[in-house]
Amino acid sequence: MHSRNTCALSALALAASTFLVACGGGGGDDDAPAPTERQVTGTVLDRALSNATACLDLNDNRACDAGEPSAMTSNGSFTITTTQAADAIVLVQATTSSTTSEGPVVAPYVLTAPLGRHAVISPYTTLLQSEVDAGRSANLAQAEETLLSFLVGTAGQVGGIQLYDNYQPTEGTTATTAQQKMLALGQLLTRGFAETSASVGGGSRAAFEAYSAVAPGSLQQLLYQIPTTLTPEQREALFLATRDSMVPSAATLAGAAKAKAATAAQPIEGAWVRTDGTTREVFLFGGDGTFVHQVVATPVGADYAFDNGLGYRYGRYSLSGSTLTLELIEAANARGPAAGTHSATISGNAMTLDGTTLTRVASASNPLVGGWVRPQGLARPEYMVMFEDGSYAHSTFYYQNDRQTGTATALETARNVGVQIGSYAVSAGNADVVEFGATSIDFNGNLSVPSNPGVAHIQSDGSISLSGLRLVKLGTTLGAQAVTGLSEATRSRIWSGRYFSLTQGTGAGQTVQYLYVKGPGTVMAFDRPAAVSTAACVTKDAPFTNIDPSDGILKQFVIGTGTAASAAYAQRRMVYGTPASFVTMVPIARPTDATARCVVPF
Repeated sequence: MHSRNTCALSALALAASTFLVACGGGGGDDDAPAPTERQVTGTVLDRALSNATACLDLNDNRACDAGEPSAMTSNGSFTITTTQAADAIVLVQATTSSTTSEGPVVAPYVLTAPLGRHAVISPYTTLLQSEVDAGRSANLAQAEETLLSFLVGTAGQVGGIQLYDNYQPTEGTTATTAQQKMLALGQLLTRGFAETSASVGGGSRAAFEAYSAVAPGSLQQLLYQIPTTLTPEQREALFLATRDSMVPSAATLAGAAKAKAATAAQPIEGAWVRTDGTTREVFLFGGDGTFVHQVVATPVGADYAFDNGLGYRYGRYSLSGSTLTLELIEAANARGPAAGTHSATISGNAMTLDGTTLTRVASASNPLVGGWVRPQGLARPEYMVMFEDGSYAHSTFYYQNDRQTGTATALETARNVGVQIGSYAVSAGNADVVEFGATSIDFNGNLSVPSNPGVAHIQSDGSISLSGLRLVKLGTTLGAQAVTGLSEATRSRIWSGRYFSLTQGTGAGQTVQYLYVKGPGTVMAFDRPAAVSTAACVTKDAPFTNIDPSDGILKQFVIGTGTAASAAYAQRRMVYGTPASFVTMVPIARPTDATARCVVPF
């Protein structure tokens, strides 16, 4: 029995919430307790956001609805008073009636924070919730690990920063470089959220699921490009340059929706192999309408240098009758399928593609044989093909952008490209365990999954789990629902914000051409003048205007200059043209006015 003037105070250990609990007064011991009132307070990390709606999302639809406890933000802060017994996701819904310190909000967007972590609601907490909502992460802890992994390598720029931090300096202090960078990156992400919401539909759950469809893999790339502070004009320019890395395209969203709704695999889905002598090429067609082509075995030669494991092509596909249409997103090898229409017929495990024969990687007796992909891997393309002869090929490629300069090593972050080819067998003592033996090829050993030796476990749903990696089989229902990670965003991560140079001639006749890829559709160039000048560098027509290989110019990254498997891979160079007449440019840091001999215009 409680005394009439006492109440129980719940000490809820929610690090990011403030609760004020009021006691009900009057009445006797048998009186029904008055509803407990509490206040949920927080700060929105977006330029002193005012007149935006903060609410408790009680029905989990990622929108502030009538009847849900809410309050308006003022100078970035809010206090929601509620008698709801249960906690809920906290949303902040900004509209064109909302304002920031820079003026009115241009386009609506929604920010949120996971349960119990909403003292600071930011684009980073929003990405965490999006990861969970979309199913890319099973829970909040996994989402935190995933998002932080995309910030690895930025220590020294944002060292010590946590995802739940308030990056605004306290009164009387000056923002650190890390705080300024995280604030500026957050503004870029918010702009990306607004465009995503517009394309998907307001504050809907579908829009929320799409927020992190491409953005996480770009965080390191964006942080590197952000100066200490960003003016609104600089922020707009940087956003346009890297838009593909933050805003999922209509094709990406459609592919994810198609995979989510799939109940069975289509006839083309799976891994297909074409063997010509000692050359083995693999195609993988995913249920989300994306494909990858890679050479996994080839004799070393000048024509196919580095195609084996380091080169690849990927993009989107559609099959209508016998017409296979391929849209290239990135072409990074000297040979492979061209963009456009192809003649393809499929009969069981046989495919005729443009008059050549491909065979599906499949086995009636061994369910492991086939193509396996990382599910919900929008930011991390990865696959494994397990062949009937007991060999496998595991590969991953550009899901995160390392910062290449003229002196950087090609694989400096060990997160870009590689292939491992080895052997496997089902454990003699446990039919649910796959044992991996010695490898015959291992480019970029830090990417080696499985380890050498290593094991994988067959799960009850048919997927296989390795260290830090779950793969589902193409051609199954799980495989048909997999988003494989071959999205347009990777193209922007690889190219945007990079400088290249091409030196021709020697001595007095030497010329240097500089190239800057401002964004996927904007390539700029200028030549170094003969004498040092304080005038602006004169821009010229670039050798190509965009980075889409469908314009007829093959553009790729070539690693190193040697062709032997043991060659020291010096650096990743940009190559454009045709395999017979490639032009190679060297990646460089932004040229200074002194080295360029003129005032660099971009």
